[in-house]
Amino acid sequence: MSINLDPLFYPKSVAVIGASPNVIRDRAGFFYSLKECFKGKLYGVNPKYTDIEGIECFPTINDVPERVDYAFIMLPREKVNGVLKECVIAKAKFVLVFTSGFSEMGEYALEEELIETIRGSETRIVGPNCIGAHCPESGLVFYAQLNSDIRGDVAFFSQSGGHALNFTIRGLSIGLDFNKVISLGNQANLAIEDFIEYFAEDDRIKFICGYAEDVKDGERFKSVVKKTILEKKKPLVLWKGGRSVDGARATSSHTGAVAVPTKIWDSVMDQLGVINVENQNELADVMIALKLGFLPQGRNVAIAVAGGGSSVELTDGVSLNGLSVPTLSEKIQKKIGVDISAVNTSTKNPIDLGMFGFAPNIFVNAMMLAAEDPNIDIVMGCQYPEMIKAMAPDAWDMSVNILIEGLSKVKKPTVMIIPRVYENSSDAEAVRAEFIGRLREVGIPAYPSAARMARATMNIQKYVDFMKVHGVDIFK
Repeated sequence: MSINLDPLFYPKSVAVIGASPNVIRDRAGFFYSLKECFKGKLYGVNPKYTDIEGIECFPTINDVPERVDYAFIMLPREKVNGVLKECVIAKAKFVLVFTSGFSEMGEYALEEELIETIRGSETRIVGPNCIGAHCPESGLVFYAQLNSDIRGDVAFFSQSGGHALNFTIRGLSIGLDFNKVISLGNQANLAIEDFIEYFAEDDRIKFICGYAEDVKDGERFKSVVKKTILEKKKPLVLWKGGRSVDGARATSSHTGAVAVPTKIWDSVMDQLGVINVENQNELADVMIALKLGFLPQGRNVAIAVAGGGSSVELTDGVSLNGLSVPTLSEKIQKKIGVDISAVNTSTKNPIDLGMFGFAPNIFVNAMMLAAEDPNIDIVMGCQYPEMIKAMAPDAWDMSVNILIEGLSKVKKPTVMIIPRVYENSSDAEAVRAEFIGRLREVGIPAYPSAARMARATMNIQKYVDFMKVHGVDIFK
């Protein structure tokens, strides 16, 4: 039976046990973020204070004048279980144990004490060794800077508090709006499968992703994931930490995770239809593609670029990562060749437009024509915005407008490669960010290399193939 996690993400009241007017002693500074953003009732719990900057503070959680939906325990390890007992007496619905020093340090007995404390009660534990829930809709945020009025459609779960925070920040910077994020640490009580199940039932959420180091209940995990992917039609993108031998040892000391051989993990994820990624870059690359609706139905790529060396590099990047670059039909080649010189160019595929590739109208026309070839599934272009602006600053705005308008009309899944040419240049970074932002506005993902684009595409293609085999139409 699924657990109702609404009081965790939409609490009417929150108590921070160990709240302090000293931001440094307030550990992660959550009290001040909640003070600024939380839409419900906030209480401090600390016998040293009766008030912290206008927020009522009580000696214990049992002195708080209402039943608390969500309590934060921000105390040293030796005090955690005693305070947890008070939370059970107060009938707090959810308790975040921020504190570390349990199973990840081999202290399994201490973690079991926490479970014994809540056994038979209505109280549930998030953690220990984590930073808990993030939900901008309710103002329950890790930090005030991460608050947002946009109602996102992405959910992210993470056993790592650092990854929960870092990927939330990164995701927001690339266009992923999070509806909910959960850091759940050691999973002593609430586990990954509880949150996947909840996110699957939440109509606000369309995309689910996560970072996992281990799974506590394998059979339940498989059942929940199958339902999420096949019945709810919500893609699940999962980054498994500890894929190497040394990495597996590191997960044990991080969250007390039990190592699962990588080959077994990968095989099971393939059988379930999970989009299985290996690092944070791949997680970000796949998520932004899904968010923008990039769902190719094949592995054949047409490549358009200015320059022979670049055309070879891009072809290697996609070909070495599972995609193909077939020769275009003679008919399409002739159409592309009308606009360019026959010297120092190639229309075969990759399409080397030479210096004509810097003419935005010729570039987008070549991509639109390539899309007409029935043997092409994906159209990929490569541009160097910081170079274009440096060489022809007066034509920059016009060039961008022509490119964006033209690319938005390409009638096949379209992607752009934007290599980093200038290093350590804030001006160049600003130009790149502006151009990539404009691409996202018309639903086109952009990547810094063809290899990253190809890995993301292959991961998504495996998901598309899985859904097709199981008779689920994701293109409706």
